[in-house]
Amino acid sequence: MIARFNFDKIKVSDELTTILQNSTGNLIQTASDWVKNIVTKLLNTLTSLPTIGLYIVITILALYFMCTDKIYMLDQVEHHLPEKWVKNLTKHLKTLTKALGCYLKAQLKLVLISFIISLIGLYLFSITGMNVKYPLMAAIGIAIVDALPIFGSGTVMIPWAVWSGFNGDARLGISILVLWIIMSVTRQIVEPKIVSGQIGIHPIFTLIAMYTGFRFLGFIGLFIGPIVLIILKNIYEVRIDRGFVKSIFEKGC
Repeated sequence: MIARFNFDKIKVSDELTTILQNSTGNLIQTASDWVKNIVTKLLNTLTSLPTIGLYIVITILALYFMCTDKIYMLDQVEHHLPEKWVKNLTKHLKTLTKALGCYLKAQLKLVLISFIISLIGLYLFSITGMNVKYPLMAAIGIAIVDALPIFGSGTVMIPWAVWSGFNGDARLGISILVLWIIMSVTRQIVEPKIVSGQIGIHPIFTLIAMYTGFRFLGFIGLFIGPIVLIILKNIYEVRIDRGFVKSIFEKGC
């Protein structure tokens, strides 16, 4: 369209015409690449749905058979493995199951804390005249999302704040951001203490596990790190009680 347009009617210089044509070409190329990336990601997501569905079905079936045939599976393990191995394996599994259960309780406590803080904050916003409808339902939604390892409360609250700002309600947007910061800081402060109290590990080691998991796996590593720490503590419990380095050197001597 630009090539066919007669610029002589508006007396545009050749340099400006060239710049306009090049800029339009770059803009079209950028828009094309952007659309292509979106379509590619959408297609990848759609094509991965059958695989995700297959994993879910296999997991559900495996859990079903493990629950219904638990006695048979344990009999087979006892039949094919030495008795000492079976005792140690049973002991470790019971300890690990108990520790993971305590870890889940700790996460539920953290979600409850986030729910209470968000509920109080949203009710205060509503009382002071801000456009916050159904504070209780909003707080429940934030708590549910906060319980998901990958998402967190910021997945809901940050877009909410940005949307409010674009709609001209900057006061509500800033208030939601402040509330999210308070929730995040509170969670980061109390999480190591609560998790360590439930799983029986000192807060400093829990904090190290969370930070290491975050560095290697991102946000989800905050949840996986303590789980890995629980497993390692359960496996090397005897050596840890004796002194890890001491037990290695004494065994070598």
